[in-house]
Amino acid sequence: MNYSIEPKPAKILNLRSLTELNESLYLSRNSDNAYFSVKKTDNNNDRDVFNMQTSNVSIQPIVRPVISTKGKRTNNYQSFVIEPKDKATGIAVIMIKLEENQTFFCNVRILPLSTLADIAEPEMDSKLLTINLEKSKCVLKTDITITASNTGEALYSVHDVDVNAISNLVTPDEIVALKRELEFQGSKLIAHYFQEILEIILNENPPVHGKQLAIPDDYVLHLPNDQLKEMMSANAISGCIALEIIGSNVVLGLNQDWTTAGAFLGYLL
Repeated sequence: MNYSIEPKPAKILNLRSLTELNESLYLSRNSDNAYFSVKKTDNNNDRDVFNMQTSNVSIQPIVRPVISTKGKRTNNYQSFVIEPKDKATGIAVIMIKLEENQTFFCNVRILPLSTLADIAEPEMDSKLLTINLEKSKCVLKTDITITASNTGEALYSVHDVDVNAISNLVTPDEIVALKRELEFQGSKLIAHYFQEILEIILNENPPVHGKQLAIPDDYVLHLPNDQLKEMMSANAISGCIALEIIGSNVVLGLNQDWTTAGAFLGYLL
């Protein structure tokens, strides 16, 4: 059996917590004017953008709550787009969902050759900005499942790591190495930060339109400020981890925007 799908401890003991990391960050929240709907202005009320500001003005990743589709809506997932910097070429989409028995899914989609503008659908009839992953030049992925063990500690496993969409840029051996790094080191780091916000998601499970959804579209937007900041920083950090791995192994000199993701991680460390 593949070791990656075996449940393993999600918490990394020697890493600082989100609470500690957030002492180095300032979260600002603004209306996402760049992706407002012109035709249906009522849809713009919840279209917010979050900037993770640091003391270095050139290192300020951006997180947007979105609705993600691939031909059709990705049901019941709360999705986020992470840009390492404004209008970056190379973005990440993180989709999270809670299911029965407190099983938490964190699906990471890496779009190393696309901008947000390439996949955004601002005129779609949705309260949050809709993105269409089918419009991306290529999509790489890793799916992470986080569950509670019988001692209450979070465990994680990794499924469906796929980096073949970028195989034309690297050798077969490099594809294998890239998949291994994303499957093990990258996914372990992402699982560590998302197991920290699992309690936030477990605390509420409100109904939407008569149907019980684990994380409704506007759930995150109404979190208390401290929890909102943890949610956004977990997404920003995880998205930058994925982008840095793909950038440093594949994208390299094709564009330099991914280096901002690495700089953000270096700033926090």
